[in-house]
Parts: sequence; structure tokens; C-alpha cells
Amino acid sequence: MKKRLFHLFALLIAITLTACSNDTGTESISQQEENSSGAKSGEYAEIGSGAHLVKFPEDLKKGIVFATYDRGDIHENIYVNSKEAIEAVQKGEELPSGTVITLEGFRDGEIEHYLVMEKRTGWGSQYSPEERTGEWEFQAFTPDREVMEDGIGGPAIGRCYTCHANQERDQYMNSMDQMKEFNLEEVAQSKTNGTETSIAAIHTQDWKVSEISAHMNDAKDVNKEESNVIDGQDKAKIIQDVLLRMYLQRFES
Repeated sequence: MKKRLFHLFALLIAITLTACSNDTGTESISQQEENSSGAKSGEYAEIGSGAHLVKFPEDLKKGIVFATYDRGDIHENIYVNSKEAIEAVQKGEELPSGTVITLEGFRDGEIEHYLVMEKRTGWGSQYSPEERTGEWEFQAFTPDREVMEDGIGGPAIGRCYTCHANQERDQYMNSMDQMKEFNLEEVAQSKTNGTETSIAAIHTQDWKVSEISAHMNDAKDVNKEESNVIDGQDKAKIIQDVLLRMYLQRFES
């Protein structure tokens, strides 16, 4: 009887140990399957698959060149499409959605390519965390402003993502320092000077400027004898001031 009980007890222990072993094996297999499913290539989109979202900025020349680079026969202009983007960076804020940064590349004085990076809310979410560059997408364009299908474009556009992915602390920009240091006041002054230069270029030599008496302001016909003709530097200054006011009123209305 005791011998039979001993065998029964031993059998019970063996069954228990086997069950524990099976549970451990099941957990191990389950973990492997979970890791395997997380590593499936189809879980995330191929890097650069969203490049088609980026269009060439037609208003490129209205942007601000905040940085330039020269390396041998290569010259690069870096544009940003709004002063608000620069202001945000200089305040320590995130670049706003809609920011477009364009690299205009020249070689031996000839335009060679354009590289455009654009930020939009929700962009880039299809990429893996390791490859994602925030909400930026990239695209390369030919000198004719068409999507570049070879060279640095096409399948090679993924290099742009890889390069910028290392700049996370600078909002994925390679020229963050230049944007932080850029003087926006120079842009405002440049635009003012450009406007005045354009106005000064108008040929006004044959224009006549006359000083009309106050009581003649409402008259339909002005007698030349009752008006004083203004000439010389006074004439030029009056014309320039009037044209400048007319120009500025276009933006106030």
C-alpha cells in the first residue's frame, strides 16, 4: 500500500513539473511571436514613400534667404517661406506646420537642383520611430522644377531622411544656427530700399508739379497763372513721396 502511494505521489510530481515546463515554453514561444510580429517589414512604410506630398514652392523667390554656403564650385541658397518660421525659432518655439525650407544648389554658376523639405501636421507618422524625421517630408527637383527621378532624387531621396534624422534636437534642420542668428530687420530694410529704388527708377523728368492755392482745390480747371510750378529737388522729392504713399496704400487696403 505504501509502495503504491509512493508511486502515485511521484507520478503527481512528474505531471506538475511537466505542466510548469509547458507553461514556460508557451510563454517563450508567445514572446518570440510577439517580437517577430513587431519586426515585420510591412508594419512601417518605406522611408521616403511620402516624398510625393512635397510640391515645388512656386513662390520660392518671395521667401527669405537665411543662409548661404560655398564649397569650391558649389553655391547654395537656403530659403524659408515665411518670417513667422524664423520668429518661432528665435523665440525657442517649434517651426509651424506649413514651413517650407528650400536648398537652391548651383555648380559653376548654373542651377543644379532644388531640395525641398516641408512640414505638415501628421506627416511622417507612417515611418518607424528610428527613421522618422518628425513631421517633415523631403523631395528633390530638377533645374526645371520637376521631380527628380534619379541622382539625389527618386529612390535616393531616402538619404535626405537619414541625414536629417540625426538633427532631432535642431528640429531636423541642418541650418538651425543660421536661422537663430538671422536678422529679420535687414529683410525689412532691404524691402524698403528696394521699393524706394524702384520708385526712383521711374522717369519723371517730364512730369510737372504745381502748387495750387487752397481756394483752387475744388476747382475743375486750374489756371496755370494761378499755380506755382515746382522744379528741381523739391519736385523730385514730392513725386517720390506721392508714389511711395500710393505703393504702400496697396497693402493697407
